[in-house]
Amino acid sequence: MNATAAAPESTQALLELLNSAKNRFTPADCGTKVSLLRTLREREVRDVACLVQFHETLCFLRAYPDSPEVLRLVEQALEGFAARVDLVKATGRSAECKKLRDSGIVHTTVYYPYPHAMAKWLVNHFPRDVEMDWEDDAGVDKVRGILPLLVAYAENDALDDERIALRDWVRVAKGTRDVSDLQWLLELLHRSPLPPEIIRNLYDGAELLLGWELCDAAASRTLAGCPAGRIFCHRRPLKRGQMDFPREIRKPLPALKVVPPRTAEALIHLFRCALSVRNRELHPLLYANPQDVMVADVDRGLRIVLVGVIPEFRLPLEGYYSFLVLKNGVPVSYGGGGPLLDRLEIAGNIFETFRQGESAYIFSQVYRAFHHLCGSDYFLVPRYQVGYENDEALDSGAFWFYYKLGFRPENPEVLKLSEDEQTKIKADPAYRSSRKVLEQLSRSDMSLLLKEGDGRRSKVLQPGDLGLRVSRHIAQKFQGDRAAAIRAATQQVAQHLDIRAWRRWSGPEQMALERLSPILVLIPDLARWSSAEKRSLVRIIRAKGGRSEAAYVRLLREHHRLARSLRELANSATPLPVPTRQTGPMSPGTSPGV
Repeated sequence: MNATAAAPESTQALLELLNSAKNRFTPADCGTKVSLLRTLREREVRDVACLVQFHETLCFLRAYPDSPEVLRLVEQALEGFAARVDLVKATGRSAECKKLRDSGIVHTTVYYPYPHAMAKWLVNHFPRDVEMDWEDDAGVDKVRGILPLLVAYAENDALDDERIALRDWVRVAKGTRDVSDLQWLLELLHRSPLPPEIIRNLYDGAELLLGWELCDAAASRTLAGCPAGRIFCHRRPLKRGQMDFPREIRKPLPALKVVPPRTAEALIHLFRCALSVRNRELHPLLYANPQDVMVADVDRGLRIVLVGVIPEFRLPLEGYYSFLVLKNGVPVSYGGGGPLLDRLEIAGNIFETFRQGESAYIFSQVYRAFHHLCGSDYFLVPRYQVGYENDEALDSGAFWFYYKLGFRPENPEVLKLSEDEQTKIKADPAYRSSRKVLEQLSRSDMSLLLKEGDGRRSKVLQPGDLGLRVSRHIAQKFQGDRAAAIRAATQQVAQHLDIRAWRRWSGPEQMALERLSPILVLIPDLARWSSAEKRSLVRIIRAKGGRSEAAYVRLLREHHRLARSLRELANSATPLPVPTRQTGPMSPGTSPGV
């Protein structure tokens, strides 16, 4: 009996059958999917929950197709999905239709307080689709508070007049120009005499909620993606079991290629859309560097995209690359990696739609790409990623996901607890760690060493320790005058390193010297380094301000004397109490979601 004949009559039952079959890959399952997809294209879906489930199943099958025919039918269904959404909105109850809000599906709206850089980007690319949410009273009130800094002094009486609603005032201030309220506000900020840093902080501090209508199907989750070249079709069970994670990381990687600027811009566009429609953000991606985008095409339809940061917004000492994983051209995962010496800290996430796919294998290829780029052999996962004050990570069992890959807690007490829990699991396969135990397990970072017999690191170099040394030095030697401290450090380091022509360097290279000098000046024997060591350090400084940060990462890792000096400085710093929560630019703010 074929699948269509055996299928129940109700559309909901057909959708449930398709969803249950989506991650099974046998010839029979392929035939079932084809039959169900053909049947469903003739069916209306008027229930919001069923519509969303249908969408998620189609998106999964687009990344994990069984055959070209399955993929063709899936893409055909997704291309017509806007009409399905419009039908539900036209015939459904208002309360039900509100459930489509923030879904990221085509012809729906997402609401999020996008930061200044992202708001400008959205207005540039989707000027008719993005607008201020005037029902966001808190954000609108904060905008009212910053307007006196931006307008003519004589306009303030109108802003202070309680009879005049702010939205009405904006309508008058815009005049007859055909621009959105958001675009007008951004232009007002841009034209002000305030420094760019102040403008960013003023806007970001308002946390103004924006509404983005997803009229562009390619920007939505529905049809997000890029041409994938050869499609990988799954005809066998997915790779979801145990794997030799370190072995996968060590495998030689096909060339990590720097892509042309036009391709880089398209990938950055795709990356930003993929996060924004999901109400997620990755701060360094706001300042993506089109000249520092690399891709690695690995097997099973995976493409790893690494995106660097423009020099002005790079981290003080660490390198940083955001990553996006495409599966048959579909965005399925994202995150970021911060290499420093031989350590690489990675925070990543599998998008929820694809968490029943090959999550562990995808992560192995991300680590493989970073290992090839940086040469790192020591991988660190911050505790937030495994559940520290992160409910999503606790719910998804992130700790055991990383544990099965070979990561172990850095904290000896947490390591002992994990070993005790593992003993219980082996004795009783049905045993599950309680929520309380998972919270205890999440109190430590987790790490993985590639080199056998290398031993665990006694203490990882923490950039914050070096930053603290700099703050104390400025307070003690310069009474808090940071401008004077930076000038003195730059002059002294330039003298120690025999750099006479540094003012003829490029702007980003000069900036790198000025930013690194407050750390380097603390190295007590810097002036006595050999000429070769000094020349290597100069190359590192210039690379920090270079086109690609990859060169900086590699040169820094290879300078053993600098590495030793930085560790000695950090280890001698007097530590401060650690806050209860730290989620800096490394974290995408979510669990791996697997």
